[in-house]
Amino acid sequence: MPPYFTYIPGLQSAAAGARLQSKSNWAILEMTPHDQKPHGHHHHGHGDRHGARQPDRFDPARAALLDDPARLEYLPADQLIALLDAPEGARVIDFGTGTGVYAIELARRRPDLEVIALDEQPRMLEMLKAKPAARELSNLKPALTGEMELEGSADRVLALNVLHELGDDALKEIVAMLKPGGAALVIDWNAEVDRPIGPPRDHVYSPAEARRRLEAAGLHPRDEKALPYHYVFRATRR
Repeated sequence: MPPYFTYIPGLQSAAAGARLQSKSNWAILEMTPHDQKPHGHHHHGHGDRHGARQPDRFDPARAALLDDPARLEYLPADQLIALLDAPEGARVIDFGTGTGVYAIELARRRPDLEVIALDEQPRMLEMLKAKPAARELSNLKPALTGEMELEGSADRVLALNVLHELGDDALKEIVAMLKPGGAALVIDWNAEVDRPIGPPRDHVYSPAEARRRLEAAGLHPRDEKALPYHYVFRATRR
């Protein structure tokens, strides 16, 4: 999944990767913090990364940085869940879940949902499954890319900090996962904002660039209230 850089005082870096979960008519793309250096990134595979702004793939050796509590300070789980606005009993796909920080929070706070924590890297999912909180949640389903048939099954897709890491083919997969009437919540680092954390500006998109990319993939993005370091789009199929 796509990664991102985060600078936190006392730490050298934090890596961010994309995560995917499926459960209803919404899709959420999540990106986790990564190294601020121009290497060691994580992306949603599918081989071809053509179209991705982030140049490198995330190194799972940095995965522990994804669990840094600071992530929940600048992007609170309650706020993300409210933006997701998943209907009762929905399937939510956390696209590029990584170590599952937000997938776990979503499954814990919304036990009515089926949360699919999707990632392309087995090592990331192993770390997610090793967490006691993950083992206790019957509605959380970690899944390796390609092992579940997810086309047309998601009420919501969460794409958090992953758009800049996604190739065109992976972005089209997100579109295909949505049910009729479903939506994707796309939250990613804003290239126009001065921030002490996150990847370099030339590795991420401005809101206008992100909108054009989503539209080119067949989505209709609607602006939501921006977060301090992120733009937010709610996108439906055209």
